Amino acid sequence: MNAGEPIYPPIEIKFLKLLKELRPILVKALDSLGSKKPLDAGSSYLGRIAKTVNRASDGYLWLRESGRMDASKLLIRPALEAVFCGTAAIKNKDFLFRKAYSEWEEDKKLFAKDAAGKKDADEYLKHLQVEFQKHNPAYPVNSKIISIRDTAEMAELLPVYEYADRIYCKYTHSAMRAVSGNLDQGTDLHDTPTIVWCALHILAQLKQYTPAEIPNLV
Repeated sequence: MNAGEPIYPPIEIKFLKLLKELRPILVKALDSLGSKKPLDAGSSYLGRIAKTVNRASDGYLWLRESGRMDASKLLIRPALEAVFCGTAAIKNKDFLFRKAYSEWEEDKKLFAKDAAGKKDADEYLKHLQVEFQKHNPAYPVNSKIISIRDTAEMAELLPVYEYADRIYCKYTHSAMRAVSGNLDQGTDLHDTPTIVWCALHILAQLKQYTPAEIPNLV
């Protein structure tokens, strides 16, 4: 590559420009939620999870524009899975407590190392169930572990999980093809469109299901 030549092909530059245009729109949308009451628990969760998409897309853009392609790929899966979670919370009321319960199960493995710890964890679960039901009577208390695949299915985004998430999780889990660089050629031109999709999808969800202020995107 000669000095002064762009490090990316024209199609990549086009998508990076689009992502750069979407960034302030997403930031303003999240800022606008600060003084507004969410419509329900799903709407509230969507607003919070959208912050993850915001952070991931912000970091991705900075890394990509500075030529750090390898590092940027590590932010794609978190953005995808945040979209799955936020959308699932809107599409299916069963999601929220199952998500909370699943996280409790993981925390229990981490902290409840003896009988006393397990007892405390179980007591906390009972408290969590009571409080959740009290504040969210329209949402079921279903103590069943939920996987990210289940989440994507609830979000009606299973095809995205089956393709994009399965690919980008290989970077997260240091799969041989990922760490050797053999996966890059097949993903490089899909990275930025995937992050753009995440930003657009979460903006559409915020516009439809929260009081966020978002202009019409054409």
